[in-house]
Amino acid sequence: MQYARKMVNPFVQTDADRAFPSGDAFLVYPGETGPIESIRMVVFYEALQDVRALEMLEGLIGRERTIALIEEDLEVPLTFSEYPHEPDWIIKKREKINQLIASLA
Repeated sequence: MQYARKMVNPFVQTDADRAFPSGDAFLVYPGETGPIESIRMVVFYEALQDVRALEMLEGLIGRERTIALIEEDLEVPLTFSEYPHEPDWIIKKREKINQLIASLA
């Protein structure tokens, strides 16, 4: 039942009438003055920007040095199951990446 067959209120029925897990059904929500971006959409956009910055850095200093920069303060290599849980780690790492790109570009 993933195709719309009736109107739903996405603020109340967050799973699109059980078609998806809650939160996965909507990237935007209706607002009084226009669409409201979902948190998922904002985070996805930020992730795409991070990927682009890493690709740019890789083009400037190479893949090995880029990975070394990402993992320089970690006790174990970065994986999907092993990663920093501190909320500011990614922000500080991204600031360092941005500064390095600016200094090399």
